[in-house]
Amino acid sequence: MKQSVRPLISAVVLLFLAATPLSARSPAEISFGEGLEAFRESRFALAESRFQEALEGSDDEDLTAGAYFWIAKTGMAQHQLDAAERNLEYFLQTYPRHPLAVEARYQQGRLLFLQEDFDGALQSLGRFVERHPDSPFVANAVYWAGEALFNLGRLDEARRMFQTVLRDHPRSFRVEAARYRIAVIELTFREQELLELLRWSHEEYLRAVDEFQRQEAAYRDALASYRQRLQNTADADLREELVRLNTDIQVLQETLRSRDARIRRLEEQITTLRSETARSR
Repeated sequence: MKQSVRPLISAVVLLFLAATPLSARSPAEISFGEGLEAFRESRFALAESRFQEALEGSDDEDLTAGAYFWIAKTGMAQHQLDAAERNLEYFLQTYPRHPLAVEARYQQGRLLFLQEDFDGALQSLGRFVERHPDSPFVANAVYWAGEALFNLGRLDEARRMFQTVLRDHPRSFRVEAARYRIAVIELTFREQELLELLRWSHEEYLRAVDEFQRQEAAYRDALASYRQRLQNTADADLREELVRLNTDIQVLQETLRSRDARIRRLEEQITTLRSETARSR
């Protein structure tokens, strides 16, 4: 799902830039700052270029670490996922105690989601929440875990995850997206129930039609036989048999009318269920 929100810039980096006057910055620091500004404005190709310049021109370990991290994020933003993965892994392996390492672990889970490794994303995001329960990225991690579950078809679990966003992180910008996903899941459940009911009703209808047709054929054969016997009966001694046969004919005719009525009711139910399913889509 594409996000329209503006990219977030690390507070650590903003504090660093604010504390360093422009005139006192090195060329690498200037390139780094320009990269952050371009990233903030969603000009990701330019941002990546500036971060590369900062990386190549810097002899400061913190700035080098930051450049690797932001190159990874620009790669994710441009859907250059393999390159983003390499830079993110290098950053975490080389600078595991860097202030941006916590966000980098969250971004690993999100990167796995973008790579459509939903099981991997679910595990990675779960580890992140367990390891960093107080991180400001927890709400995002829970939301993307819900999206991973949704894509895996585990809708009950996904709904619970989105409900966790609403309950535990009511101020997160993910709240509206979580509400939308919950509504989609509930509509999906309702549609599945209607389709199952429609399928069951259709099968019941087919069984009833088959039984009706089978019995109708038997009844009609019996009626033809009775009528033939009536036509061949002329002896007064068989008048009692004539009365009985006429009674049987009336019973059979009434049974046929009852079967016709049942079939019409089933057809009406099928039509109603189809209309409800169409409205719910």
